[in-house]
Order: sequence, then structure tokens, then C-alpha cells
Amino acid sequence: MIPTLWLLAMAPPALAEGRHVMDAPLPPPPAALTASSTPRGRTLGKPTTLFVNFDGVKLSDCNPSNSKANCHWYNNEEPIPPFTGSVQTKVSVLQAMRRDTADFGIRITALRPPESEDYTMVVYGGTEAEYGALGSAPSGDCLDQRPNEIAFAHVDGDLADWINGGATTALHEAAHSWGLDHVDGDHTVMFPTGDDQPTAFGRECYGVVADIHLNPGMASCPELNQELCADDHAQNAPLVLERLFGGPYVDVRAPTIELLEPADGQYFQAPADFDVRLEIRDDLHPQVYDASLWLGDEPKPEPRPFIEDHFAVAGLPVGTWAFHVELTDEAGNTSRLDFEIEVGEDPPPEPTQDDRGCAVARAQAGPAGAGGGVSGPWLLVVLLLPTLARRRGPR
Repeated sequence: MIPTLWLLAMAPPALAEGRHVMDAPLPPPPAALTASSTPRGRTLGKPTTLFVNFDGVKLSDCNPSNSKANCHWYNNEEPIPPFTGSVQTKVSVLQAMRRDTADFGIRITALRPPESEDYTMVVYGGTEAEYGALGSAPSGDCLDQRPNEIAFAHVDGDLADWINGGATTALHEAAHSWGLDHVDGDHTVMFPTGDDQPTAFGRECYGVVADIHLNPGMASCPELNQELCADDHAQNAPLVLERLFGGPYVDVRAPTIELLEPADGQYFQAPADFDVRLEIRDDLHPQVYDASLWLGDEPKPEPRPFIEDHFAVAGLPVGTWAFHVELTDEAGNTSRLDFEIEVGEDPPPEPTQDDRGCAVARAQAGPAGAGGGVSGPWLLVVLLLPTLARRRGPR
């Protein structure tokens, strides 16, 4: 028998210019349940988490798929590599996804949640050419009673710069895993073909369709459709999402900031050049933070947009320097990190061996200097200003 995906490659359907097939055909799922544990159903109206995995993954074999165990019943033959797009693209895609889900209890993050939390994972990697369509997902799970499933968005390669299309694909595939079907509402998230134009879920009862030709299809949740649309074969995605996840997700947690490099109190020879590297964690990371960075007793500057996890310091003169980093997330929650750097005229001490054979550094303090009141070109803070496209779609 010729593989289904090969048939798709041999005879692609005719599409309007610029349109792409949203979903690759899936292989038949194995009959046996091979996941590490039987999934538990979710409580309706409770917020959910959507983890967008830009970092790549190697999946093992299980059925149903399991985001916590990194296993699936398809796409598990080869590792899916990390997304090659920029941090700015990742943040823009997440921002677009959050705008489309702002009315629902859906937390969207690119940081893997803890084991104790249920979450859907969208693996954001691989290309349309490799996988036969923009994405895929297990479907038919009415009311999201398998809350830890895995979906796929294959918008790397030639489509790596997509923002609207990347966001639509990731949401479209996640929504399949939540029990939503394809509908005939063009430029809505659940339309069976897509491009890089803005979409929204669309607050109408659209007809459920079986294919890209918009032939009528069987609904995953006919009873729910009858309740919400008075039609077994019509779907109102916003009403379904509100039933599943409740009202808007509210971020009340401040970000956490950990200093990775240099160490607090580290010594450098003047003029000192180094990168400051941070580990930032937040409910909605990555995102556009408002960042203020300043020295000592200087006035705190006006915040600037910050999406990276590092900044560069150049030409720092002799002194003991107190650094202050304050980040405010998009919900207005603020955290601050303080650390010191010593800069002296002498080279840094060379490591020596202590009695136990461990490498240690001879203590050497840099000459004392003013902790503030110095300004000028010696401090270079690299801040990338993201270009976030405004998106509009049907309501």
C-alpha cells in the first residue's frame, strides 16, 4: 500500500494562490493504550496551559499522546529539530496567539510547565515540505478529556518568518486536540486551509466540514453544538472555548530573574567588557518586558522593551559597581535583580590549587570606586525592539 503522505505529495489538492493545507493526514492510531498512565479527564471551565515547544523534541511511542512523557503515536521516528526563527519571531507568534485567545482561560507559554500541571504541547518545528501540511493533531477529543495531548506546527524553513500564519497554525492544531473541528468560516482559525493573514476564532456558528473542499463533515461534539448553535453540525469556537476553559487568564505572578553570568561580586580588569546573562521565568515567557537597567544611586531610567535574556556591558572603569535590573511583564507584575561587579587595574587572579586539589582564585579586591554617578558610552545595553504586527480577524 502506498503511504498516505506519499499520496498527498503526489496529488496535492488545488488551492487558491498562497493558501496551504492546514492538516496532514494521520496514520491509524494503534489500538492499545501504551502511555505511561491512563489520562484523567479535565474539569470544564478550568483554565488550561498551551506550551509552544520551539526547542525541538524526540518523541517516543505511546497512545494517546502525552506531553509530559514526550511520546506520541506518530511523528516519533526522527527528532523534530528546534525552530530556526529568531527570538523576535517566537515572541511575535506567541503575542499573536495570546491576542486570539485573550477572552479564554488559556495560558500560552514557551516554558515547559511543571509535572504537576496539565498542558497541551504544540511542537513548533519541522517544515511543511517534510510533513505534508502546515501541521497536524489528534482530533475528536470532545470536551478535551485527554488534556495532555501533543500537536504539531510545521512552519519552519520557507515559512519561518510567518507570524500570523504561525500563530494560526499552532492554535488550529491545539484546538483540534481540544475537540474543535474544521469549519467553513474563511479567515477563521479552524478553516482547513491557511496563509499568513490574520485570523480569529470568529463568533458565529460555522458549518463543520470534512475537507478542504468544504464538504459537510461529522462533528466531534454534536450535542454541544446543538446546545450552543441549535445545530449538530455547526460550531461556535469561542463559545466552546469558554465552556472548556472559562474566562480570560489573569497573570498575577511577577517574573523571576536569576543571574547566570557573571557571578555576583566577580572581578574584571578595567576597562571591563562582559555580557550579563539572565534566566527569566514568567507565566507568559517569553514576552515583551518593560526593562529598566541602571547603576548604583543613579535615577532609575524609563523602561524600554526587552525580549532577550542578556545585555552587553562595555568599557566599565575601575570601581565597585552596583547593577540594578527591573522587569515588568505585560500584566504589570514587576521584579528586580541587584548584583555587584568589581573592576580594578590589575588582571584577574589566576586559579590555584588548594590542599584538596580544587581550583580556587586568590582573593583580590579591585580598587574602590564610586558606585554611581558615572554615565557615558561605557555601558552598552543591547535591547531588541520587537516588531509585533497588529492583527485583525472576523468576530
